Amino acid sequence: MDPLRYLERPDGLRNPILIYAFDGWADASEVATWTARYLLRQWKATKFAEIDPEDFYVFTEQRPKMRWGEDRKRFVEWPANEFYYHRVPTLDRDFIILVGSEPQLRWKSFAQSVIQVVTDFQVSVVLALGGVLAAVPHTQPPRLSGTATDELFRERLHPLEVNSSRYEGPTGILGVLSTTLDRQGVPTASLWGSVPHYLAARPNMRVSQAMLRKLDQMLDVRIDMGRVDRQAVLFDGQVSQLVAGNAEVQAYVRKLEEEHGRTGEFAPEPPGELPSGEAVIRDLEEFFRERRSTEGGSDRG
Repeated sequence: MDPLRYLERPDGLRNPILIYAFDGWADASEVATWTARYLLRQWKATKFAEIDPEDFYVFTEQRPKMRWGEDRKRFVEWPANEFYYHRVPTLDRDFIILVGSEPQLRWKSFAQSVIQVVTDFQVSVVLALGGVLAAVPHTQPPRLSGTATDELFRERLHPLEVNSSRYEGPTGILGVLSTTLDRQGVPTASLWGSVPHYLAARPNMRVSQAMLRKLDQMLDVRIDMGRVDRQAVLFDGQVSQLVAGNAEVQAYVRKLEEEHGRTGEFAPEPPGELPSGEAVIRDLEEFFRERRSTEGGSDRG
């Protein structure tokens, strides 16, 4: 059975751009999926297709959830990968958005389902959104990185001062889709937000805000940022309160600020290789251990 299921086939989509984001490996602090879902809400986009989860997940690891429906009956919510469309009369192109959960199984087959939508609607460019953990301080403007095989997107990435990436190493479904699309001759681009790895807040509103602003410029669309800006201010206040209550974290942030101030240039964590939770904890513990050792030596002197 074909895992791709159309609910409708929208007619006349003009040179659509496909934007996709998946939770999991490449969605640090949910910045990518939150950004994509904000576009869905902003545009009031219409769902038109989905990928059946049966062949792509180990349900004992990514379990379905029980929910109560509006009819006061329970239903099972399965891991979802859903396609939406949005028409923009003022532009010469429309948009398709895919938001979902990174599959655990049969990535090649999953990629073919995405390729089918790209082919059926003659998608002109595919844009991936991702989030990556990085050793960056939250006190500086969010850092973005990006790549593009499409000439237009390369031109638009350059003046936005978005860093290029030459990453090699472990990858996720974004990497698989990107290479599969490249081999099919489909132009691709990506936009990644770097998330301070010592902050566990989800979503990281400051990074999502930066991604939306870049998308607004890249795509020539008018995104209402009012709600996002307000949430980002609240987010900053909450983070400042948390950091103010922990002297060691404050010292760690100052260390990151000094490093980035000294180099004057940001070297992002390579998209696709997200440090594990254990790696982040080891990094912080090492810093705190060195700090205690230094302070202890000063006291003994």
